[in-house]
Amino acid sequence: MHRFALDIDPVSYVRNMLGGDTPDPVQAVVLAELGGAESIVCYLRDDLTTTSERDLALYRQIVKTYLNVRSNITEENIRKLLRVKPDMITFVTPAEVSVVEPNPLNVELYENQLQNYIPELRSNNILSSVLIDADIAKVKLAGKLEFDYIEIDATPLSEAPDMDTEMQFLNQIEEIAMAANKLGMGVNVSGKIGYENIRDIANIAYLEDIVVGKPVLIRALAIGFEQAVRDILTLL
Repeated sequence: MHRFALDIDPVSYVRNMLGGDTPDPVQAVVLAELGGAESIVCYLRDDLTTTSERDLALYRQIVKTYLNVRSNITEENIRKLLRVKPDMITFVTPAEVSVVEPNPLNVELYENQLQNYIPELRSNNILSSVLIDADIAKVKLAGKLEFDYIEIDATPLSEAPDMDTEMQFLNQIEEIAMAANKLGMGVNVSGKIGYENIRDIANIAYLEDIVVGKPVLIRALAIGFEQAVRDILTLL
């Protein structure tokens, strides 16, 4: 069953760039859940250009649905998150400072660290996930490391030059999702998903959280977060 997951980082990013306290991502989280969001996603970056430690502590207190925190693979971040205890931690690669979204992780490069962190998260009742490209070899490695979930980067869908390429990538996501399911992992998806293509994503079996961020913020500027979330839910 698909769930709509709101990436709250675009709100945090705008607040931090303006140098004040508004717009308040904590308030946006409350409105988003009232509107029907079933999961909240944020990114604890090393440079704290989006989610702050204050934000994270408040999210853990107020989120009534599900809290998924993206993180770089650093000892400092992992220790912080083990204290906060989100529902899920998704490992990612840092993006440029001027970009809100993280990059997929090269799992092979960090295999040794992940072999230690995944069992530690599980012993603390925190699910583990990793953001990866739609590549079957990477799915198999994630399964070997016993991740609970993978998060597929669907960015190529929005960059496809024609409809045939879009269909090929959608089929690729479906194959990856099916393979992950057979390996016992749940599947989330993110990456430039918005109102114009979320329905295509939602037609794919085995996907759980569909993560959307910036498009909801843009619409919310005109009609508010609660209604912007309600609007995207009608497309699922």
